[in-house]
Amino acid sequence: MSSLSLGRIHRRRPSRRAVSSGPAGNPGRSGYDGSSSSRLSGSWFPAGLDVNALIAQASPSMRARVRDLVRNFPPFARAVNGIVAFTVGRGSRFQSLALTPEGEPDIAARRRIEERFRAWMEQADVTGRLHFYELQQLAKRQECESGEYIARFASPRRPGRHPLAVQMFESENLSAWQTRGQELDTRVFQGLEYDIHTGEPVAYHFQNFLVWQSLESWREPAENVLHGFQQLRPGQLRGVTPFAPAILLARDMGDYTGAEIDAAKLAAKWLAFVKSPAPDQYQAARMPDGRLVGQGARKPEREDIDWLENAVIEYLREGEDIQIAPGAQRPGDSFDRFTRFILRMVAITMDLPYEILSGDYTGINYSTSKASRNDFSMFLVPHQFRLEAHFIRPVFHRWLDHEALSQDYLRGYWLDPGRYRKAMWIPAGMPSVDPLRDGKADIDAIASGIKSPQMVILGQGYDPEEVVAQRAAWKDLCASYGLDASTGGVSTALAHNPAKLGAVETLEEEENEDGENEQPEY
Repeated sequence: MSSLSLGRIHRRRPSRRAVSSGPAGNPGRSGYDGSSSSRLSGSWFPAGLDVNALIAQASPSMRARVRDLVRNFPPFARAVNGIVAFTVGRGSRFQSLALTPEGEPDIAARRRIEERFRAWMEQADVTGRLHFYELQQLAKRQECESGEYIARFASPRRPGRHPLAVQMFESENLSAWQTRGQELDTRVFQGLEYDIHTGEPVAYHFQNFLVWQSLESWREPAENVLHGFQQLRPGQLRGVTPFAPAILLARDMGDYTGAEIDAAKLAAKWLAFVKSPAPDQYQAARMPDGRLVGQGARKPEREDIDWLENAVIEYLREGEDIQIAPGAQRPGDSFDRFTRFILRMVAITMDLPYEILSGDYTGINYSTSKASRNDFSMFLVPHQFRLEAHFIRPVFHRWLDHEALSQDYLRGYWLDPGRYRKAMWIPAGMPSVDPLRDGKADIDAIASGIKSPQMVILGQGYDPEEVVAQRAAWKDLCASYGLDASTGGVSTALAHNPAKLGAVETLEEEENEDGENEQPEY
């Protein structure tokens, strides 16, 4: 090969550095493809504003849309009810863990705290209507719909009430004005006055719309306000509804469903059509009651109409023909697939299993249902923790402060309030898919030392101390009537019935994997 040919080959071969870096303005293979612009990305240029600017711009319309969908779109209402039911349920049950100065359980103080706090729960709402558990449900519902819940400690105005109560507000009750704060180095943004250096809340600016549309506003110190939301980005000041990614999809599903229903209703009204060689003349001559009248002719004595249950049979004129309307295929074949897809997107958005959101348990067996519930239990943990940390515990601590000022059983409280504030909040338990199987598994775990009875009881949402007390009371009740209170031991029904243990299901799954048959739906 000549030196000229070698030179041409060398010039045609691009340098390795040029391939990796690419020309100016193009990152090449070493850059991020996600930031490139091409015909595939189209006009995708998301807003790059600060998180609080984005929230201030979008939240009012999103809150209004979500509330409208919760009122009028059943899947959104079901999603909110499901999250509230599984996160809060009947409310996080309270158990005091107060200690003596020596670090030992203070049994007397625990019982007194539990008794008095549970009595206060009955009138925790400033209006006197809601139980403390209902306030927890309302807070979680507000977080689902608006992305945040807002409450403040208030004093009831009616005599005879406890001096401490909780007052709930909606997100719109925070002022939208953006001004300089009343303290040094603070600023007010979307009703929240915060430190510009740390982002720490200093105060909240509330507004109330009165009867005559006048505006009343006031400033509340942050220590008197309970403001909870899921913080997704550093420096975030207000919450965003978790329904945000599914709002437009839900709207599309609502429009599509309404169109299908209207089409099906319209198609169901038409039984048959009359075919005529001269439709203009016959339509003009036809009376509203079905009779035919010619130009200047009198009405026929006999009405050529018959009835067949709910349908009408009409005798035709010469040349007319009747064509029975074919059954309209409504809803279409794609309707079910489309609705399932939208419901799955809503379920993913709200961390809910599809079958709980839709109520559709088709194709669900024990294994798939158990796996779904296990995943759902993990998703519930941050929901329950956030509600406890930012709502339940602060309310209990404030109540305990009031209790120490008015009662004498909390000796040394102000020297060490932490030993009285120790408590356990038992969240709602997850119902078992198969109590017989799960119960046997728990018994085996306790017998092998993997679990304690307390862990099993707490996992079901019950208080271990109450369970033990109820068992003791049951024994005393049986003894008073001369009955044996023994439970009769552990059932061996599962051990003697392999099918109940899932042997049949496992065999069918193995056969399905081999292609011999399909797994049945339960």
